[in-house]
This record gives sequence, structure tokens and C-alpha cells, in this order.
Amino acid sequence: MTKHLVNSLAVICCGFFFMPACTDYNAAELVNCEKAAIDLRIDNRMIPMKILSSTLLRTTNATGSFKVLSLEASVDTMKVVMNIKDGIYINNSVQLLSDSLKVKTYSYSRKAGQDTTGLVLAGVKVGQDYKFFTTDSAAFTITEIDPANKNITGIYYLQTTNPVLKISGAFTKVCFLSIK
Repeated sequence: MTKHLVNSLAVICCGFFFMPACTDYNAAELVNCEKAAIDLRIDNRMIPMKILSSTLLRTTNATGSFKVLSLEASVDTMKVVMNIKDGIYINNSVQLLSDSLKVKTYSYSRKAGQDTTGLVLAGVKVGQDYKFFTTDSAAFTITEIDPANKNITGIYYLQTTNPVLKISGAFTKVCFLSIK
């Protein structure tokens, strides 16, 4: 997906779904992401990936208000999706405008029986769709965040079940679109 298509989709989503929440949308934020990189490390090989999307959303459920960062990348016939939940934030104008996330490790364990704030998924392309493997455990570590330029740097890891795969990677200066 090209950056122009991502920008167009973001504008459409803003226009139809979030209306007043997207008044601060700036398409240049994603276009000016020349230093962004993400890779996939599997079987002692490092493979550069293409960033498909990176979005920071704010949502509310029964436990409160929190931020969700969703990052999607692909290479050839494989896709990696990373979702982290950071929060709880107070739904006021100061907290709502904050694009900061914590520099920390967000983890997930299927054995724990619940999402503990970080989930990484990997899937292989089957026809036009992707078949995602069951994630056994995962970690998504943010080592640096630049809220002014809206980008993050860090590493990720996941282990799947049936087949058992161990996948890791790194991401550098990946810009995110903040939808408030």
C-alpha cells in the first residue's frame, strides 16, 4: 500500500467515522517518514519489511480510556501485525492531545489467559487473504519515542504454535498517525 493510499484511507476514515476528532490531521506526518525501517528476523535471516500502517487510536471500554498503537508490516507472503494497549488516560483535553506512550516492554502470553497489553501476530498469504498463526507469547518493546515527530523505535518478538515459529525484528523511527 503506498503512502498516498494510506493517507487517502486515513482521510476517508476521518471524514466518515471520526469527523471532529480528525481536525488536526496532517497528511505530511506520514509522508515525512523517510528514516522509518522495520525488519523480520527468522531462521537467522534479517529481511526488510514494508510498513503498511501505523496508527495511534484512543478508545474507551468498561475498564477505562486507553491508547492503542497498531503497526502493520509485510514482506512477500508474510505479514506481521503489532498491537499494544497503553493507558489508562483521563479523557480531558490535556491527556487527549498527548501522543506519548511509555518506553517499556508490552507483553502477551496465551498461557496467562489474557492480553497483558501487547500482542504480535504473524500470518502467511493464502490467495488474497492472510492466515494468521496462533501467538503463544509475544513482546513489543518501545526503546525510544518521539511524540513531537510522532515516531517510535524498538524491537518485537513472537512465538507461534502449530507450526512453532520464533520471529523477531526491530523497527526504527516508524511514524504513526495519531487519531484523537
